[in-house]
Amino acid sequence: MKKIVSFLIACALFAITITVIADVINVEYKDVISRSGKILCYENNSVKSNCPEVLEEVLDDNTIVMLGSSELPYYDEKSHPEIITNHGNSDFNIMMIGVGNVQSLMHTINAGGLEPYMKNKKIVLNLSPQWFSEGGIAPDAFSSRFSPRMLDSFMSNPHLSDDLKKRVLVRCEELFVSYPEGQKQVDSYKKQTNGEFQNPIEALTRGLTNSFSTLQSKKSIIDLDLKSYEEEYIEFDKVDYDVLMSEAQKQGEEECTNNEFYIYDEYYDKYIKPNLQDLKDSMCNYSYSQSPEYNDLELFLDVCEELRLDLMLINVPVNGYWYDYAGFPKSEREEYYQKIRIIAENHGVQLLDLSEHEYTPYFLKDIMHLGWKGWVYIDEGIYRFYKEN
Repeated sequence: MKKIVSFLIACALFAITITVIADVINVEYKDVISRSGKILCYENNSVKSNCPEVLEEVLDDNTIVMLGSSELPYYDEKSHPEIITNHGNSDFNIMMIGVGNVQSLMHTINAGGLEPYMKNKKIVLNLSPQWFSEGGIAPDAFSSRFSPRMLDSFMSNPHLSDDLKKRVLVRCEELFVSYPEGQKQVDSYKKQTNGEFQNPIEALTRGLTNSFSTLQSKKSIIDLDLKSYEEEYIEFDKVDYDVLMSEAQKQGEEECTNNEFYIYDEYYDKYIKPNLQDLKDSMCNYSYSQSPEYNDLELFLDVCEELRLDLMLINVPVNGYWYDYAGFPKSEREEYYQKIRIIAENHGVQLLDLSEHEYTPYFLKDIMHLGWKGWVYIDEGIYRFYKEN
């Protein structure tokens, strides 16, 4: 009994301390958001997925969520959304969520966790063909990008059925083979969805931890030292895509000068050139037609359907020049593209099908990441999707 009383007293003191600190942090946080919150849309920072509620003030009616992986961050493309919105100083913005090793399953959790904070219920998933390897997402890769706070938000979403939540938990459990903290969280939520007894102390501890994590995330945003909006305000419907495409062509030509694959020079020199002969026909036995990733994508689609999110998938091509050299069969590539088309049709969701651009120079900037022209097509496609009723 004494231990319980001591624990409750400690929790009370912790809660009081958090409340005092929160008052200070919240004032500064609101100031940052009012001055430069939209820049957060394009920040390549884990804060965005580690604490979804901090995005509530940024996710307004004129901001659409785009989910993807390592192709999302801005590198140097003048056609990247961060540049054409002038770093968020625009009447339309794209909240980009995703870094390397984030694939369909984590985005399933992201969609369910972010939905309560989304005013605009449109969402975009940019599909990378490389996700759909024979083995799917590796356990270590998934664990390295897993967000406990986003899973908390996902599981707390009242518009998701217990059955769907259980399916997501089971899939997470399969991948947490070497991540005990994630396994512990899954076990706790499995008990909850099964109606089993919940330890009230564990629930209290989780609540206090979440409150503290929220403050940590807000402090992290403050510490980003985001610059204030630039002076020029962008009206997105005045963006000239022909001009953007012309600039993309020019920038691609300037940065791809030393190889026949339309890969930018720095990447080619570092990753391709030293191993060029060994890489010849190295992918001749590859396929993206059979993968656990398809089941993870189905989970994502089911979550979007239950939440009545208006979804658009993007069917991104591979670099045809490189994939031909590496021997990846063209028939296998086309089978993958067709599977994505069928999935979109079966679920009644929109598809921005860009698969015809395998051989469009400068569409990609290397062997997998979006490049100068690729972003132009996506800028226009996402804005059209946003404008639809």
